[in-house]
Amino acid sequence: MKYALVTLLVLFLTTASANSVLQTVQEEANPGTPVSITPLGPPPCPSCTQIRGSFTYNSGIADSLRIVIRDAKAWRKIWQRIHTPFSPEPALPEIDFSRQLVVVVALGTRPTGGYGIIVDRAFQRDNRLEIKVRKQSPGQTCFTNQSVTQPVDIVLIPKTERSVVFRETEVVHECQ
Repeated sequence: MKYALVTLLVLFLTTASANSVLQTVQEEANPGTPVSITPLGPPPCPSCTQIRGSFTYNSGIADSLRIVIRDAKAWRKIWQRIHTPFSPEPALPEIDFSRQLVVVVALGTRPTGGYGIIVDRAFQRDNRLEIKVRKQSPGQTCFTNQSVTQPVDIVLIPKTERSVVFRETEVVHECQ
């Protein structure tokens, strides 16, 4: 009896795990309809071959955060929070919330430089909006600045009433 229960439990866990992996593979193969994202902040330099970086690496957001902002009041509040350590605070960018939403992602406090967070892509699938977020960390051979950082990224997306799901990947950048 005990052997049968253990066998059933193992079979159940294996099947549940396989279904989860299959669903993930199917989602990656068909991510949905792409949604345009517009990074807020300076574009990468024209001669740079690297990918876009975070909006800022120093912010006032010490905790991990994923948020979609749908109105001006919430936008002002998060802008102030991002720029808490700085005086004077930069001018609040104007957003037309009748046409756009703001997505803010924060990595939280990290002990050194070399960390980042980026909104990579967005897709509409079924009745939801999936936002792909890439978290970056430095490899063991990387030289980093020895100061605390709090990376944040901000992008604009077309307005939608769909529910939002954040999907994350972690990348370790190996320096050469």
